[in-house]
Formats: sequence, structure tokens, C-alpha cells
Amino acid sequence: MSRTPTRSVDREDGPLPRLFMSAMIVDAVGSGMFMPFALLYFVRVQDLDVTSVGSTLTVVNLALIVSGAALGRLVQSVGHLRSLILVNAVRAPLFVLYTVTLPAPAAVGALALSAVLDKAAWVSLGATIARLARGPASRRAFGTVGWARNVGLCLGSLAGGLLASAHSSAGLRVIALVDAASFAVTAVVLLRLRGQAAAPAAAGSSGPGPDAPRTGTLEVLRLPGFALLTGAKTCFTVCATLVSTFTGLYLVDGARLGGWVAGTVLALNGALVVLFQQSLVKRTADRGAPRMMAVGGALYAAAGLGFALVPPLRDTAVPAAAVALALASMAVYTFGEIVIAPTSDGQAAELAPPGMEAPCMAVYQASWSIASVAVPAAGALLLLASPAALWTVFAAVALLGTLLSAALGRAAQGPPGHTGRAREATAVDG
Repeated sequence: MSRTPTRSVDREDGPLPRLFMSAMIVDAVGSGMFMPFALLYFVRVQDLDVTSVGSTLTVVNLALIVSGAALGRLVQSVGHLRSLILVNAVRAPLFVLYTVTLPAPAAVGALALSAVLDKAAWVSLGATIARLARGPASRRAFGTVGWARNVGLCLGSLAGGLLASAHSSAGLRVIALVDAASFAVTAVVLLRLRGQAAAPAAAGSSGPGPDAPRTGTLEVLRLPGFALLTGAKTCFTVCATLVSTFTGLYLVDGARLGGWVAGTVLALNGALVVLFQQSLVKRTADRGAPRMMAVGGALYAAAGLGFALVPPLRDTAVPAAAVALALASMAVYTFGEIVIAPTSDGQAAELAPPGMEAPCMAVYQASWSIASVAVPAAGALLLLASPAALWTVFAAVALLGTLLSAALGRAAQGPPGHTGRAREATAVDG
């Protein structure tokens, strides 16, 4: 479906409007302050035990796996950008409410609502970007948003760490208030963006009409290449969740390296993303998405094998080599992450037919819910069995994702209008 590009929304030298990028950075700073300390917050401020928090999030993620397409249809009917504004507008007072110690049932309910709103925000964000950018520009757009969020998360994590280091509930409450303020500012900025784009939005609204096809999970997965893309993304998401969940514990307990090593290895991940994601995505945006995903999967597998060799190397005559291998493995993993994340997101946007962006992104992003449910328990069992087993399975899952990506390259040639379709460069739906 071809539309004539317009320039009604003020843009920087890139695929996304300045206001949109400003909103993403503001949101990421607040999230970066709260996310690393969320578990600590609910334990200390809301007096919930770790089991209650974990079981609540598991149940919510299971429900989101089943109902992802329905959530996508809701976002599609309301409007991508409007949904993103509403989600942030609701999260702002919710996080203000977090500063009050709630009765346990209310605290659990607030936690569950927050998890659902987070999912709705990611679906709305993905669908909004899919509407704003097309072709290679969509990959650059997702890369730009990912870069901006990493910058914000790094800044927010540093500020949140200073507040949380006081070991008092007051510092944690300040973190929640700052996050609430970031949601409110994000909503206002996006509302201004929607106002600037009102005219093209009216012409290009993508809400499903009466003749629109059904958009359940099975219908989405039947789109050319979408099942293979979602399968590959799920494999890579499992790998990413495993790294974020178990790397610190593995390096300290399994490899018997110091805590400073684990901190340095994890910090390297964020630093490399901030330094290299923008330039690398720009260099590879015109290359085939399945091929780049396969390259990223191969890097994941190599990183997994590297991590598996860290404990044996620690027992050699040169323990420092284990530290070097851990850093090198994280660097290899991070470059795989830089390649995979914007490429797969952009491919999902390309495969989604007009009017089905939100349901498609919801099904595609169910990979994160699947990983959130499966990885903690399975990873813990593997780590208890053998530190090497954890990374051997990691490498095997990464290779499966690589194979699915290669198959996607042969199968993703859908009917005209499903891939490579032209979109209005600045249209924002109402």
C-alpha cells in the first residue's frame, strides 16, 4: 500500500521524529532507575516475599502468552500511538501509588497490572515504529530506539543505584516517584507528537475495518515467514534472558571469579551497545534480515561455548585468562545482540500487513513472556546440574535460532503487500 510521504512531523536526521526519541529517552531513564531494583522494592516497600512476586509475574506472563493477539487487537483498535500515550498516562499514577505500602492483595494486583501495562507498552511501541518507518528504515528505527533506551537505562541505573544504596525505603520510594514522573512526561511528549501529526494520522489511521481479516495467534503465525521469525526470536530471547539472569551468578559461584569481574562483564554489554549499535545497524540495514539474524545466532553460540570454558580456564596456571575469556565472550554475545534485536524487530514490522501491525507485534513479542516463564526455572536446574550444561544448552538454543533464521530466508517471500510495502514515513495513527 503506497502513500505519499509528508514532512508534517519535525524530524532529526533519522527515521523517527525528535519528539518520539525524546520520549523514549525520558521513559528509559525512569525505567532504568526502577527495573534493576523492582524486586527489592516490592520486598522492602510493599512487604511482599520473593515467592509472591515471582509467582505473580509467572502467572501474568502465562496469561499474556495466551492472550497476546487479543491485546494486539485492542491496541490496533484504539490506535498505536494513542495506546502508548494511555499506557504511560495510567502508569504514572500507578507508580505514585507504589510509594504507599499497600495491603498484600492490592500490592499483588498492582504488580500484575504493571506487568500487563508493560506488555501493552511494548506492543504499542513496536506497532508505532512499524507505522513510522518502512524497509531498511524500520531496522534503523528499532536500532535507534534500542540505543536510546540503553543510554537511558545506563543513566537511570547509576542514579537508582545511588538512591538504593542508602538501604532505606525512602530512597526506593524516590525511585518510584521519578519513574512515575518519567511516565507522565513521556505521555505529554507523545501527546504533543500526536497533535503535530493529526492531519496525516487521520489519513493513515490503521484501525481494523469491518472487512479486516481475523487476527488471532494462528492467523498471525500463518503469515508468510512469521512462524519462523517468531520461533527464531524466541530462541534468541531465551538466550538473552539467560544471560541477564544467570551471568552474574555463574561467574561468581560457578567460575569462582570475583564480584567485580561479574560487574565488569555485565557493564561491558551495556557499553558496547551504546558505542556500536547505531553505527553497526546503519552499516547492515540494507542486508537481508534472515542472513543477519543467522550471523547473530552464530555469535550467540560462540559466546556460549566461550562462557562454558571459563571455569576450566580458571583452574589453570593463568587464572587471569578466565577473566579475559569472560570479557571476550560477553563482547561476542553483545555484537550478536546488536545484530539480532533491531533486525528481527524490523523484519516483524515488514511481515505485518497494513492494519495488523499491533496483533503481529504482540504475537512476535510473546517470545519475551515465554522466556520469562521458562528460563528462570530451567536455567537454575541446569546450573545446579553443571555450570557447563547451562552454556551448552545456551549454544544449542542459539544454533536452533540460527537454523530457523536461515529457513526464514527461504520462506519469507510472501505475497505483494506483505513484505517490503511502502508506508508513509511520518504517519502516526490516532
